[in-house]
Amino acid sequence: SIPYRSKLAEPFEPGQTLILKGKTFEDSQRFTINFHHGAADFSGNDVPLHMSIRFDEGKVVLNTFSKGEWGKEERKSNHYKKGDDFDIRVRAHDHHYQIFFHGKELKEYEHRLPLSQITHFSIDGDVAISKIHWGGKYYPVPYESGLGGEGFTPGKTLTVYGMPEKKCKRFHLNILKKNGDIALHFNPRFDEKAIVRNSLVNHEWGNEEREGKNPLEKGTLMDLEIKNEEYAFQIHLNGERFASFAHRLEPYELNGLQIGGDVEIHGIQLQ
Repeated sequence: SIPYRSKLAEPFEPGQTLILKGKTFEDSQRFTINFHHGAADFSGNDVPLHMSIRFDEGKVVLNTFSKGEWGKEERKSNHYKKGDDFDIRVRAHDHHYQIFFHGKELKEYEHRLPLSQITHFSIDGDVAISKIHWGGKYYPVPYESGLGGEGFTPGKTLTVYGMPEKKCKRFHLNILKKNGDIALHFNPRFDEKAIVRNSLVNHEWGNEEREGKNPLEKGTLMDLEIKNEEYAFQIHLNGERFASFAHRLEPYELNGLQIGGDVEIHGIQLQ
């Protein structure tokens, strides 16, 4: 519900991203996203980041409130229109925030107060929120990890938040079995304008599947969701169904994840 107020359970660390999804109204005038220090209000507490999305001015205004005073505004054009769905993300770095609107970088905003001062978060104004997610870290690429517990069992969904690099030629994601077989090889190839799906069984690649256009864009955020169902992996890109990949191996004991190539990884979830 709006107004929204939240206290952070853990510090906002470099590498983490706040993801906000929702919808504006036909009569929306403004809404704000705020990172606070001390309390989620404006009663004199510092506000390390104030983001005001203004339809009445067609602008996005960024500012910081410190020691009882507002600083100098930084402004960018607001690409959203009244009534639009929106996807806004704020990624923290050591010296700045990286702000994305609908997958594309809107602006970098230099820290005027330390990231460590952020304790609360708020949203106000003419907006309906459908998703708030806060997490991630800096991931090295190539990246390799086990998938703990039962692993990636049927019924679970693996979500990878990331971004193909601006000069991306290719990257890949592999889901592995304990014996090293690759149950799913997901391989966007910008140099071939295709996304190749395959599997590696007993050290041999199977037949490639490459139907469908590559909907990913270089330098644009990507949400990759892979759901393990009894008969196939269901693959979604940026909320849209992309492909099914029928299991060529038993869909159990999937315990490894590999990511490599020209890609940044912002977050990984298995649930």
